[in-house]
Amino acid sequence: MLRDMSSPSSAASSRFASHIPIRKVHTVCKIGACEPFCGLIASIDGAGRMVHVEPDPDHPISRGYACIKGLQIPAIQNDPDRLIHPMKRGAAGLERIAWGDAVAEIGTKLRELRQRHGPRSIATYWGNAADSVAISLTNTFCHAFGSPNSFNVLSLEYTDRGMVAARVLGDENLILQPDASQTQYALLLGTNPVVTNGMALLQRRPRITADLMAIRQRGGKVVVVDPRRTETARIADKHLAIRPGTDLFFLLALLKRIRASGRFDKAFLDRCATGLADWEELLDEVELEGLSSTCGLPLVDILEVADGFAAAPSAFATTRVGVQTSHNTVLTEWAVMTLNAVTGNIDRPGGMFFNPGAIDVPALIRKFTRRAVRGPSRIGGWPQIFGGPPSSTFADDVLSNDPDRIRALVVVAGNPVISFPNTRRVEEALRRLDLLVCVDIYPSDTSAFAHYALPACTAFEKGGLHFLTSNFEPRPFVEWRRQVVEPRGEARSEWTIFKALSRSAGVPFLNDPLLDGLDRLLDRIGLGITEDMLYRYVLGCRASFGRLRRLPHGLSTGLLEWGRFLRVGLRTPDGRLQVAPKDFVAALREAMRDPPAPSERFPLLMISGARRAASFNSWTHNIPALADKLRGNSATLSALDASWLGIADGQVVEISTSTGTIDIKAHVCDDIRPGVVAVHQFWGHVYGSAMKTAAAAPGTNVNHLHDDRALDRLCGMPVFNGVPCTVRPK
Repeated sequence: MLRDMSSPSSAASSRFASHIPIRKVHTVCKIGACEPFCGLIASIDGAGRMVHVEPDPDHPISRGYACIKGLQIPAIQNDPDRLIHPMKRGAAGLERIAWGDAVAEIGTKLRELRQRHGPRSIATYWGNAADSVAISLTNTFCHAFGSPNSFNVLSLEYTDRGMVAARVLGDENLILQPDASQTQYALLLGTNPVVTNGMALLQRRPRITADLMAIRQRGGKVVVVDPRRTETARIADKHLAIRPGTDLFFLLALLKRIRASGRFDKAFLDRCATGLADWEELLDEVELEGLSSTCGLPLVDILEVADGFAAAPSAFATTRVGVQTSHNTVLTEWAVMTLNAVTGNIDRPGGMFFNPGAIDVPALIRKFTRRAVRGPSRIGGWPQIFGGPPSSTFADDVLSNDPDRIRALVVVAGNPVISFPNTRRVEEALRRLDLLVCVDIYPSDTSAFAHYALPACTAFEKGGLHFLTSNFEPRPFVEWRRQVVEPRGEARSEWTIFKALSRSAGVPFLNDPLLDGLDRLLDRIGLGITEDMLYRYVLGCRASFGRLRRLPHGLSTGLLEWGRFLRVGLRTPDGRLQVAPKDFVAALREAMRDPPAPSERFPLLMISGARRAASFNSWTHNIPALADKLRGNSATLSALDASWLGIADGQVVEISTSTGTIDIKAHVCDDIRPGVVAVHQFWGHVYGSAMKTAAAAPGTNVNHLHDDRALDRLCGMPVFNGVPCTVRPK
């Protein structure tokens, strides 16, 4: 077992270990939910410590690439600030407690709350650092109580795409990804793949910069639509600095122009789609000049993009967080899907495609959720998407006076106080909970409010198969992520933690009474149902589990079969693309009457989805080498706006919205559209957690400025981009 490096004998162990050769192990990067999962070679010393990682040149996906964050994996793995013992809140803060006592006390409290206040009093939340098993366990634990309150991070940034997939393709898990390796025209809206290394959630494209440059080298085009001149915009053929929150209107203009020029792919649409007449009627109701004015772009540029996209032999349009956390996000994703469809760019090389993967994830999720507690959220009546209600309703629920309000929350690999909108109300809600349990590798900002903090293993301490991302591989491919070091201290896998909590709380493990009964029976003879058994079940007959575990670089399970998805993959009633769902059509007419815009009181528009290469949410803020590069966050505004407002670079400014006010340093540059201010999210480490490096450069939490009731009209996701604000010097 790996000895806790804070133990008294660690120095002696290190001297002994220095005589043992370094061991090299193939592994895969895991920084939160970072998309590429780059192949690494880890160096393990004689004491079992990971001391170094380097890119794996033989990895079939990343091929020798790893970013600055991935190369700091040992610093995360060995961080002295990691959570490695169970903790309970006492008079002096979080204090060490035995695992058995923590589990017993948490289970007793959960039983009491359900008995006294009903199943809806229990809630869970998983964040972006959760893997497939942690996601499955967190959801099923919540539903085992009879509660639908299984919140997750996707409801802050991604459920728009799930809703569109459900309506147009027939299943929320049929998420399409762009084929950057073969396209002739890439239209990127609100996405910066040069930094994020992917263009869709968990799309595994670690060498995306090379892919984008190759498009240009073969005579194609790369167009970036973003209020910022991002790293991706700098290598693109064209950059359109759109007004934040108006991407929907830009897409309507493209569709109108392409239709007017007779470039709808009628043969494709007649064969594969239903509802085109409704779209044509909608496009008759808008004018190009008005759409151009709304999105703040010259009409000539819009026409050029429309004509180029329609004329290209293959093309795709795709979005990411900049659009997905903005106004009208469901309608915008729907317009993107429609643009790809009307030009025939779905399920063909160079367009948008669905990778069936080595594992049929949509079918697997249907099996895993057959006992899920379904229904709209109690606050707002929002639909469940990707397994839960919108996280934006959490504070409203807890702070209400309803007898069945949420009273207990179990957080897994997430940090709600940093990531949820309207931070002041989130703080109030966390303080009001009767029970808050955080399961994490770090004592996060949220754990500063927790009654219990339970140490989880890192990905490198447990290994496993991230099966829920199978459809986001560039081709059918599956990869075992092996355990490379022993757990530090008393860290345990989520499998072990939730099995114990389920027993203590008196609910069936995995929300399956039959499986739970069998597991209890097998436990008596020292067997039990293990995590490996789950992996064998997930793989089925597609690959030998034993062989997969022995392979250092995964296993390809076939080739993409172009056209198959449209033939047999859609789950709509008629087996065709439903390009005009009735509720979307009605909502679009409402949106067209009220486009987002600044006001006299709040003349600027704020965005907060920008990414930096050294940062991944709050995960990397405790790593000294990365923290030195980041040094907190700032407010970026144009030189034109700075001159008008009397603001100097580095000066502290006050930003205000209708929700709140923050003070933050200004960064003045020419890489942002005038009238726009950008503030990076996931900062504000001011809660006295044990993350010392993060606390030394805490940054400012921009979510103090975001309203948790300013939500997408269809899916309930909060608006983080295009928020009217004021900026003034302090």
